[in-house]
Amino acid sequence: DQHGLFQYIRMELCKYGDVEEFIRKEPGALISPEEARHLLFQMAYSLHVAGDRFGLKHYDVKLLNFFLQSGNESDITEDQHPFTVLRYGLGSHVFNLRMPTSRALVAKLADFGTANIRADSDGQPVMLNNFTTLENTPPDFLILGDAAVQGYGHDCFGLGLCMLHLFTGDSPYEEILESVRCPPNLKKKLKRIWESNCNRGIGAYTVVRSVITLDVWEDEDGNIEGEVDETLYDTLYRYLVLFGVPEHKFQWKEGSKVWSAISTCLETMKEKSPNKVRRSKRANNNKETKNNNNMGLDALQFKADCDLFSLRHGKDKRIARARQNLERMEGGMELLFSLISFDPNNRASALDVMNSSFMEALREGEKTTVQNGDKVYSYMSYSVVQ
Repeated sequence: DQHGLFQYIRMELCKYGDVEEFIRKEPGALISPEEARHLLFQMAYSLHVAGDRFGLKHYDVKLLNFFLQSGNESDITEDQHPFTVLRYGLGSHVFNLRMPTSRALVAKLADFGTANIRADSDGQPVMLNNFTTLENTPPDFLILGDAAVQGYGHDCFGLGLCMLHLFTGDSPYEEILESVRCPPNLKKKLKRIWESNCNRGIGAYTVVRSVITLDVWEDEDGNIEGEVDETLYDTLYRYLVLFGVPEHKFQWKEGSKVWSAISTCLETMKEKSPNKVRRSKRANNNKETKNNNNMGLDALQFKADCDLFSLRHGKDKRIARARQNLERMEGGMELLFSLISFDPNNRASALDVMNSSFMEALREGEKTTVQNGDKVYSYMSYSVVQ
């Protein structure tokens, strides 16, 4: 049959495109903190509904995969309705997203090519197809290797990176930290762990190795062709710079190799007891020896990178701006750090986001109500309020 068979997918055209591009086109590549809160709520709501109704795990949550549509039909004008209100029912609360009609935006989750709706995949070991946008790979995948498991934690970590992007504006974190590269000693140790083909059982990293060597192959003559993809080395290090080295090294048994590499290279060591280590005067006067004994192998580079890009104290203007805005909003920093927790078991869920103190300002009450002249849309499927 010369005509062939074709399958078409009909999709809604969203007026404002994806959220990343929308922000990039805004003056100063920024949106207001309140608009960022509104969009984060809608993103969390969409992930919660997708998980609750369909058991869906998206595996590639980022601003590029959320699209923006106008909340109104074209015949609704600001002269008629200066403000538009989107009301979301959730349990005993109703959340009120009130925005100027010209900026009434609805965020829609899209791009389900990597999504999984199989309930029996929950808790199963991670697979190669769970590694999507490498720069957004959850840290537990990289620390635990084959011991990491599938589940909703991937999407929640991605939502945390979305939250960061909404408040930094400008670009996703990996572009802001483009100059930050995994330092040599840490990279060397991680290479030994991740690229070894001898690991089996607990402490194995066969899936991570497959990601890194995906474009490497052996030709007919036995020659190795292609190049390894080193994105994951920079990704893990950038997380450590942005969010800090966790005090609690979760699942130490499974991730001890990577945890040890991180501690040895980045963390400042406790001063060793003079009774246990005897040094000559010459050694004590040797600055390099002192550094080697008391500081991680890459600690100086790590400190310099953190001074610029740490979310807690970095001086980069985009990072500092996000921090200042989140600190002004009740529960902002707390929510972000709960979403990007390295431990997936302690990571906030989409439902946690909506019920957080950060979203409390959106709950309908004495201060947040529908007013005369507002154009109102209500989504009450998850409400128990009559």
